[in-house]
Amino acid sequence: MSWEVTVENWDGEGAFRIPEDALHKLDVNVGDSVYLLVEYLGNVPCLVLSKTSEIPDRTDELVWHWNRCGEE
Repeated sequence: MSWEVTVENWDGEGAFRIPEDALHKLDVNVGDSVYLLVEYLGNVPCLVLSKTSEIPDRTDELVWHWNRCGEE
C-alpha cells in the first residue's frame, strides 16, 4: 500500500500528516510512537513508517529459519 502525502511547513520544520488508513494498517493511534526509517530498495532511499526502530534484514530471518530447521 502507498499514500501520497505533502511535506508541509510546521513552525519552520517539514511535517506531513499521516492518513488515517495508514495509522489503522499499523494499528497505531494518535499519541502512539512510531519510527521514520530510511531504507533502501535497491539503491533508492525510501522513507518507511514502522512500529519498531529497525527492520530486520531478511537474511537474518532466513538464517534463523535454517538454524531452527536444523534443531528439529
